[in-house]
Amino acid sequence: MDFRDVPRVSSAPPICEGSPRILLVSPRAERHRQLTEILDGEGYETLATRDSDEVLRLAAEFEPDLVMLDVEQRDITGMEVCGELKASDPSQQLQVVLVAFEETAEQLIAAGLLAGADDFIGDIGRETELRARVRVQLRHRRHLETLQRLRSERDVLKRDAQIDPLTGLMNRRALESNASGRVGARQQFGVLFVDADHFKRINDRWGHLAGDHVLKAIAEVLRASLRPGDIVARYGGEEFVALVAGAGPESARLVAERLRRSVEELEGTPGLPQRVTVSVGTAVFDPRADESSAETVLRQADVALYAAKRTGRNCVVAYAPELETRTSSKPSQMPDRISVAGVGSR
Repeated sequence: MDFRDVPRVSSAPPICEGSPRILLVSPRAERHRQLTEILDGEGYETLATRDSDEVLRLAAEFEPDLVMLDVEQRDITGMEVCGELKASDPSQQLQVVLVAFEETAEQLIAAGLLAGADDFIGDIGRETELRARVRVQLRHRRHLETLQRLRSERDVLKRDAQIDPLTGLMNRRALESNASGRVGARQQFGVLFVDADHFKRINDRWGHLAGDHVLKAIAEVLRASLRPGDIVARYGGEEFVALVAGAGPESARLVAERLRRSVEELEGTPGLPQRVTVSVGTAVFDPRADESSAETVLRQADVALYAAKRTGRNCVVAYAPELETRTSSKPSQMPDRISVAGVGSR
């Protein structure tokens, strides 16, 4: 039975969309003809070369799905060419099959496979088997491409799940996870709760597009003002949170004041509908305090932010225990407002 008449029973996807490309490499033209005749009728697009020195260039230009490589070359072994091809393929998807046109020792076959060949055809006289092996390698190539695409899509979904689409900053879930990780590692850090002042008034007067522009402008200031190792996220609505690595109470306050001034200096920026200011509350996670947690330090920074709002806005307030009594109207709202992944329910 001709292999081409055998029904496909595999659940694998089609070998390829369009004609698969095969690069034939042999120093002898008659071997090119032999392979071409065997593969004729399979719908492949083939390109042949007798110069092993041209293989890498042709592989880059022709972009073959499969390279069929004669084990006999002029100045270099087929195994060496195979190794160079594999090393030059950043996608790790190029399939290379070594082909022997004469009887081949078992040791040579083993050497070829160890050199990185995906298959070794030791008898081209078995034409049906050769065609089958070619089809298997092309199918494997498509599986690799599908796997790479799925991984890329997974990475995009994972990134999108952690990024706020409006500002491009980290989102609340990602920030809370990061804060929990720092607490688990017992790393000291400062928390800056940043809130755009009178944001509802901006939305009501100028519209939501103007409000979005304000949020993006604040996000850019925060992103540009922090160091590598610090992170900033849009926490929700007009609120942002920054985690400042290694910061103590005073350094957290200084960073917050710098951020506040930088936002204030946006006044006059084209596209902003009015003067923009922010209020900032700060708190510090101290790894020496046994009772401290990510949820606790975020809540403390939020208490400080609320105090800044009550103080008159456009200012920085650092957390202190006495603020808890001054903001007695707010604590009842805190459990629902502040929650950390793995700590509280959102």
